[in-house]
Amino acid sequence: MQLDAIALILRFLLYAGSILAAGSVALGLTLPVIDGSTFNQTLRRQLSLGLIVVLLVSLALIAKFLLTISGGDWALAFSAEFVGIALQTPVGQSGLVRIVAACLIALTLLAGWRWLAVFAALGLLLSFGLEGHSMSYGNRLISATLVIVHVMIVAWWLAVLLPLIAAPAVERDAMGHAFGRQAVFAVPVLMLAGAALLGTFTGWKIDLGQDYQRNMLLKLFAVSGLLAIAAANKLYFTGKPAFIWALRLEILVATVVLALTTLLTAIGPDM
Repeated sequence: MQLDAIALILRFLLYAGSILAAGSVALGLTLPVIDGSTFNQTLRRQLSLGLIVVLLVSLALIAKFLLTISGGDWALAFSAEFVGIALQTPVGQSGLVRIVAACLIALTLLAGWRWLAVFAALGLLLSFGLEGHSMSYGNRLISATLVIVHVMIVAWWLAVLLPLIAAPAVERDAMGHAFGRQAVFAVPVLMLAGAALLGTFTGWKIDLGQDYQRNMLLKLFAVSGLLAIAAANKLYFTGKPAFIWALRLEILVATVVLALTTLLTAIGPDM
């Protein structure tokens, strides 16, 4: 199978931006974040960066799709007719939802309506249930719900890493303990949603002759490593000097997981 390198890069950036944006919104509500703290300042910066990335990549993906269906004709690609056609497809619809959701997150937070920002963040995550192979298997509503739950917890989990690394040791340990207490309940839900999605996409049959399932196995190993590091952080490293190095390792493994997720989305399960 020949993969489009540009599409893979854009998809990877879209995942990373969505995690930073939606995850930062969720963390602002679930953790005892203090205004003016280093943790909060980093959270705000990564939220802004995530929103910018989501907007730019969403526009780029729509533009790429328009150029593809127009045969590379720029004038035709961006004509009203072709834009209208694109907005009737999953690519155009999901892109539009992301653009609107990102703008709403920014507006609601600027207005101080943090709870409304959560709904906009959920809309951003919902966009991933509007396209790709997640809609091709099983009940569409169930598949979309599983995708949203899975991505929401992943975003909340991974978005905490950079603020923890940036925070001073005392603040890092306090926020790490607070996050760990909540993660005890969130991680099992994440694993159950991920297992249900895997079963749905593979028909509950293991066939390592398929590229998708082999890459999924690699992702499962990476996720297992991520969970192991997270468990070690909660049970041992939090409050110790090595905590920051464990967080850096967690970011490295998380990057691998995102890269594999991007690849899995491009390959899709064998029909």
